[in-house]
Amino acid sequence: MRAFLISALLGLVVGLGWGQTETKPAKPPAETQTTAQPRETTLQFTQEGERWWWTEDSKGNPLNAPQKTNDASVTLKIPPNAETLWIYESKTGNLALLKVSELKEKTELKSDRWTHVARVQVNVRAQDKPVASALVTLKDSTGAEQKRVLEPSAEGILIFERVPLGKLEITAQYGDEGKATQETTLKAERELRVPVIELTLSGTVATLEPKAAATEAHSKETPTGSRIGAIVMFIIALGLAVGVIYFLIRLATQKPQQLGDAMSKLGVELPQAPTSGSSAPTAAPAAPPQPDLPPLETAGVPPATTPPPTSTIAAEPATRLVAIQGPYEGQTFAITADLLTIGREAVHPIALVNDMGISRTHAQIVRQGDQVLIEDLGSTNGTYVNGVRISAPTPIKPGDTVQLGASLFRVE
Repeated sequence: MRAFLISALLGLVVGLGWGQTETKPAKPPAETQTTAQPRETTLQFTQEGERWWWTEDSKGNPLNAPQKTNDASVTLKIPPNAETLWIYESKTGNLALLKVSELKEKTELKSDRWTHVARVQVNVRAQDKPVASALVTLKDSTGAEQKRVLEPSAEGILIFERVPLGKLEITAQYGDEGKATQETTLKAERELRVPVIELTLSGTVATLEPKAAATEAHSKETPTGSRIGAIVMFIIALGLAVGVIYFLIRLATQKPQQLGDAMSKLGVELPQAPTSGSSAPTAAPAAPPQPDLPPLETAGVPPATTPPPTSTIAAEPATRLVAIQGPYEGQTFAITADLLTIGREAVHPIALVNDMGISRTHAQIVRQGDQVLIEDLGSTNGTYVNGVRISAPTPIKPGDTVQLGASLFRVE
């Protein structure tokens, strides 16, 4: 009887185990999985004006090149992995930062949505001269900090990007223990599109000689003795010239024959004074008549028209950059868009990844109507047009040269 009960119990347990089979949810077929599509949003501005927009992912990497719009309302197609939308207003130099997750079908951009300044310039000076080196920290109204190393090649100028509006604290560390701090406030409405902050250092500071001042100093250092010597040499040369003229006049009046012989040896024929009794000189024989030229019509050449004044012929705008020196010598970069950024990162339309003298974001080319301008974006080694370092948007035209890092370009 006990064996029977044990067998029945074992059978019941085994039966229950077999009945409880594990079931797994079926995977949806591959064809049913959908791919996220870019979403669209319509931005509405208070008025028309030149603006640029681009998107970035969660790590701050750009997902598209900046695109231009002049309309008061524009519909954007946002990439699926975009996290932020940046909008730049050319007139004011302000930026609007929008979270893609908060965008609606229609998003209005009023004055309170412009919360950042695209670029802030800090001039670091001491004794009215550019400072050679320092470590400059900009602390914005959110408490975030941006640090920049001031190198001699920057000539005392630093550029900070995407700075929030509000109070700023700028600190410079220099020398062994030198430190200077200055506070200011960034406003949305201001006179300069790129606000300039003057930071003055005191104490023992390494400075640079300004180019204009260096030229003036060189002119002032001209030795006084050199100027006196030049005046003396001028007086001596003037006296010699007067003496030679006086000698020739006396020789011509007292010994005309000797003067005539001497000048004849030099290949100069002096006019002979007519002697008394001699007749007036006869006129030179007339040249033989030349045959008449045929009229232009019969010669097959249409009458020439008066060319238009040179000032009325407009110069063609720049269309490309041709590398004539550096790692990209022989390569051509077309200027096809209204805004082209240049830098060492591969995300730029003009990416110069092989030039170590190029900053990550170095410069940009902007087309405004028939004019093409290049603007340095706070690069370490600067941007040069025709050999001169620029600090503001500068027009370029065919025939000019542009240097960025070790690369030299000819504008065509």
